[in-house]
Amino acid sequence: MKPHEFKALLDKFSRGECTAEEIQFINEWFENIGQEQPVSSTKTDNDVIESRLWSKINPSSDADNKGIYFYGLRAAAAILFLFIVGIGVYNAQKTSSEQAGVNQSQEITNDNTVAFARIANLENKSREIKLEDGSKVTLGPKSEVRFAKKFAADKREIFLTGEAFFSVKRDETRPFLVYTKEVVTKVLGTSFNIKAYPDEKEITVAVRTGRVSVYANSLKPANSVAPTSAEVILTPNQQVVYNRIDERVSKQLVKHPEVILSKSTLFSMHYDGSPVTKIFKVLEDNYGVEIRYDEELLKNCVLTTTMSDEGLYERIEVICKAIGAHYSVEDAVIYIKSNGCK
Repeated sequence: MKPHEFKALLDKFSRGECTAEEIQFINEWFENIGQEQPVSSTKTDNDVIESRLWSKINPSSDADNKGIYFYGLRAAAAILFLFIVGIGVYNAQKTSSEQAGVNQSQEITNDNTVAFARIANLENKSREIKLEDGSKVTLGPKSEVRFAKKFAADKREIFLTGEAFFSVKRDETRPFLVYTKEVVTKVLGTSFNIKAYPDEKEITVAVRTGRVSVYANSLKPANSVAPTSAEVILTPNQQVVYNRIDERVSKQLVKHPEVILSKSTLFSMHYDGSPVTKIFKVLEDNYGVEIRYDEELLKNCVLTTTMSDEGLYERIEVICKAIGAHYSVEDAVIYIKSNGCK
């Protein structure tokens, strides 16, 4: 048997196309292999393995070597057979394992012109997806997205069930729209998180960077990108919460505001008898939030302090306690209430 015939027979066997005689022939090889040579578990290319095997079973015209050659052929064929079977089992298990965590499919719209991708994350950890425009989606556990594999010329649309963090590549000619059942989030280029699990009573859209507009899905046709007076505009560290039960929308600050400046000096600055109005201004700039107060009442309030690594609310609390004031948060704005300082 020539090398190419040897390979063709094994390929035929792996496809299940061998005749009964050919199967019996291969089975006899298998039965005679014994346990002298282990099956390789490396990822060596099939052609390399085949080459190595044939180098060991080079046929000889010497009659005394025919028996050795035939046995070597059987052993080599069995080794390669086991390798092929092993790779098949490995690939099947790998595919099964991957499908257990991620479910992907393609769909075609009714006009048979636009191909859609559907990705469901069935794992208990997030998974990153890169879109064709360069935007990235970090899909949360038990969540699903659907989107056109090739976005339209005038807009980029994605449909979400569950939770995802979006890092959107800026494109002023094509707004990026994320649809949930109840709300639509529209951006040009920013990063934000949407939490919209079907079994939870609230939908939350929280902004990390940039500017986002959110409106109820029923207020505007799905194919419209024009603004509506009912939309809520969000900036960094703001979020909107939509209550599914009473259909109420509230604008808030996120639970843990983050510094948005790329080079913040907040933690290294020491304030020695500084006006609290100056400190409030530094906090506004670093967190991108609005702090409202009566400048006339606070003009005599000074503070000596060093900013540590507390969160925004903790810092506001310390300042208010030092000057005898208190604060509240309404519609994503921090209000300072004070009777002033003498």
